[in-house]
Amino acid sequence: MATMTAPKLNERLEQARKEAKGLREQLAFAESDLAKALEDRDYAAAEDHKKAADELRQPVLIAEAHVKALIAGAQELEAHRAAEQRATQEREQREQAGRQFEEATAREAQAMDEMNQHLAQLREAYVALRQIVSEAIAAQQRAGQARLDSHHAGIGAGIWAQDMPQPALPNHASVLIDYSPVLLQIMQNPQLPS
Repeated sequence: MATMTAPKLNERLEQARKEAKGLREQLAFAESDLAKALEDRDYAAAEDHKKAADELRQPVLIAEAHVKALIAGAQELEAHRAAEQRATQEREQREQAGRQFEEATAREAQAMDEMNQHLAQLREAYVALRQIVSEAIAAQQRAGQARLDSHHAGIGAGIWAQDMPQPALPNHASVLIDYSPVLLQIMQNPQLPS
């Protein structure tokens, strides 16, 4: 069995408006004819026009009430559609915000991991740099001691005179540290702050 599709609300409203307007016009004509018959003192015709007007009054009121009901229905339908659209938009916005939150949280976690890896490398590099500077100072001290030993041995071997002044000791590493605030801080602080 085939089902008939009901006319759309706007189509029904337009049809109801036409019917109400037609009935209202018929009532207006009947009342106009009644007024003219009374003016002409044609009471028999007036009675017929009054009867016609009375018969039209209820259908006019019903038709106009039907129009009002359809208008209210159309407004309610539009409000319902607007509410559904708002709900859909809000849901889509929440879903998009949820995706953005997850993406941002993942990016943050990845960046935090990278930062911690770099900090671990920095700490390792800091320890290694401290070790290198310490070894440079130790090598400088060994070079200075070897220079003094060479001086004393040279005097003992007669290579140099007894009154030969003591040679200047190497100080390249010490000078570099003293004139570099970064290296000075590194040597004064055994570890990076946590």
